[in-house]
Amino acid sequence: MTEEATVKIYVTGHADDLYSFAILYPEGVYPGLAVHTSIIGKKDGVGDRVVDASKTETFVTGAGCLAVLDARSPDEGEWIATAILSPLNGYAVLADSNFKPVRPVSIAVREHSGARVVAFGSTPRPPGTRLVTTARTPLLRDALSSRVGLMSSNPIAVQAALVVAGPPSWSEYYRILEDIAGACGTTIGQLHTTGFTTKGQLTEFTKAANNRSFGRHGLSNRNASLPQHELMNLLEAREYVRTVVSAWFDKECGGRMPRDRVDGGALRFGLEGRSDP
Repeated sequence: MTEEATVKIYVTGHADDLYSFAILYPEGVYPGLAVHTSIIGKKDGVGDRVVDASKTETFVTGAGCLAVLDARSPDEGEWIATAILSPLNGYAVLADSNFKPVRPVSIAVREHSGARVVAFGSTPRPPGTRLVTTARTPLLRDALSSRVGLMSSNPIAVQAALVVAGPPSWSEYYRILEDIAGACGTTIGQLHTTGFTTKGQLTEFTKAANNRSFGRHGLSNRNASLPQHELMNLLEAREYVRTVVSAWFDKECGGRMPRDRVDGGALRFGLEGRSDP
């Protein structure tokens, strides 16, 4: 590794997510990392919208990317690049409930001795279709640095955000709430005492996680008498976990990160338009 080296981590994803990533992390917003994209967008009310995704080249660069130079193989390079991106992906999904994490596909390195490219692979990128909302309020920019920093230093924090971003899963949702409770010196059954959730919402989440079809338990350990349609569903569970994670980050970092939903149908259990627990 030399002082003259520059590294670009090229990323792939939906055009909306790539553009969202770029407007959330321009130069100077987070130390050592910045995102650049060829995708063109425009303001649409408080949000932003992709207008031209004919060129989708998007990359992360900065001193924070130099760790990939220590990779001894393409696989190791991909692992390191993914780790670098994880806190950025984590904050983006908390800022925009529709965001799906971007993935590294290659790195380009320029050093005094020359340039090289290491490819991890690539996937087709569909055009932009939705309203991008990661820049809908200056409060999201204000909260960014401390929360990305938290996820860079706390593995539970980055895992919590990525669980929200990942495939819906009762087991993963329950497990990450257990981890958050443990980090706060309590249990999931007492998570409401932290102020991150109401007791009623915690009860509804736990009941659904334990008794939903394809939930945490098999049929022999579920209460089959509970009507499935009355239980919290996975969409509601995801939003519930997202608000708990955001509230935990507020406690760790100070301030309050906006966590309003930007679209989607109505939710039950007091999750619609929820502010502070």
